[in-house]
Amino acid sequence: MTQEKDMTKVYEKLKKKHGLPDLNELDKEFNIGKLEETDLVLRFVVSKMSERLEQVSKILGDLIQPENNLSNMYEAEAFTDDEKKKIFELFKKLSYHHTQLVINDFEHSEDSAAELIKKTYKEWLEQKKEFLKILDKIKEAWKKETKSRLELGYFG
Repeated sequence: MTQEKDMTKVYEKLKKKHGLPDLNELDKEFNIGKLEETDLVLRFVVSKMSERLEQVSKILGDLIQPENNLSNMYEAEAFTDDEKKKIFELFKKLSYHHTQLVINDFEHSEDSAAELIKKTYKEWLEQKKEFLKILDKIKEAWKKETKSRLELGYFG
């Protein structure tokens, strides 16, 4: 039996014990991938969830306060101030969850990790809908030919 199947069996036992989400669903949402061989399977899952929320928070943060690069500034320009306020509210929610996940990594216990996985997964499913709308608007902004307020400088 492979290590991956062994770790999947370990997760399945923990799933039954704590009422956790299905591993395939977690993988779909948080890119869990192959479970690494570890005594702390839930800690590994929490870590992967943290990585996904960090990635999403970075995208949202760049819309609210774009770094000095052209794509970030162009994408941020596609949103009104009111939309940016809503983006900031989503950013705060996701940052809160991310911080909880990081804290759990430092103060890990099986029970707290299980509760955090369930809570974060449930809330992510709702927050993801908002995030996908934002991504769709970014995608559409790249299709449009707009008069940008950005001043284009030297290209080479």
